[in-house]
Amino acid sequence: MYGINIADIENELEKIRYPLLVIVGSEKVEGWYYYNADYNVAIGNQPHSEVAALAIFLDRIYKGRELYMEFGDARIKIIPQKVGKKVIKSG
Repeated sequence: MYGINIADIENELEKIRYPLLVIVGSEKVEGWYYYNADYNVAIGNQPHSEVAALAIFLDRIYKGRELYMEFGDARIKIIPQKVGKKVIKSG
């Protein structure tokens, strides 16, 4: 919440290449990281959870595509259902 609002640097986020190191936190993060980071990104300017901030940041980076990712070596697959749940386990 101390950096540049994510909405103001969305175009810059498109230029980020991987691998990517993301450090999430505030007062517990040493100042060195703030001064040496390529981007100091804020998810809003009000207090919120670090997990929520990371989820929003990753959603912006992936542009929602992460919701459709599948891992070829997954041992458990969840099949979306309107009611109930369907889990397929392999090997």
